Amino acid sequence: MKIIFGIFLIFIGTLLLTTIFLDVFSLSFLTRIFHNLGLFWPLILITFGVYFIYLSVRKRWLYFLSVGVFSAFLILLLVWPYESVSTPGKYQVFTGVKRISLKSGGFTVRFIEGEELRVYASSGIEVSKLGSDLIVKGSLWRKLGPKIVEIELPRDTFELSFENGAFTVKGEFEENRFTRIETKDSVLNIRFNFQKMNVPLYFEAEDCVLEVLFRLPTGVSYFIDKKDGLLLKTIEGNIVESDFNPDLFFKLKDGVFRVHLEGGI
Repeated sequence: MKIIFGIFLIFIGTLLLTTIFLDVFSLSFLTRIFHNLGLFWPLILITFGVYFIYLSVRKRWLYFLSVGVFSAFLILLLVWPYESVSTPGKYQVFTGVKRISLKSGGFTVRFIEGEELRVYASSGIEVSKLGSDLIVKGSLWRKLGPKIVEIELPRDTFELSFENGAFTVKGEFEENRFTRIETKDSVLNIRFNFQKMNVPLYFEAEDCVLEVLFRLPTGVSYFIDKKDGLLLKTIEGNIVESDFNPDLFFKLKDGVFRVHLEGGI
């Protein structure tokens, strides 16, 4: 058990050093870790199960097997991919949706423009509609491997929420399709390109680790209201900071946040 604990400490130390040298505020690496932890955590149970058997029978090979399983678990956390997925397997069309909620597990979300709201989901993703809410939920039990959701949005406006998971989100839009984005108890890496800001966007984050990159039109106004947590803000291009009816309003509380805004599209 001391060897297993020692390997774990070495892994944590190496992980922290790696994130520092790569970019302490970049979340793509941490997103991979959280995603893969949700996939491979049963290996921890196997590790302790084999070790407890070793304590009973004292067979040396069982001890090395438990160490090997735990080492494999740590390696999988680092190397298992979470974005390289082929075309998703399920295709559904929805109407009357006002809010899109993404919950649980870890998966990649890609937004694209279209004529109707259509969802493509890989195996292991549950998609359902409750009233005007579209619920996209990850399932840890249905698939070992990367999960991806592709959502095609019509020319309407939507609310978007993320909860209890690790998500990587990307999208390019001719004009903003979202009036509100909320995230809570999550690790979220989100990258959006908006050629036009036709409606204001309210972004609220609480108890989460967040990285935001928005590419915006010239002259867009923004304001950030942070109550607690750590914030790194980077502003590039012609973007105006204003607390009077801003086009983009951030309300941040209790977490680690990186907000990167680029103007000039």
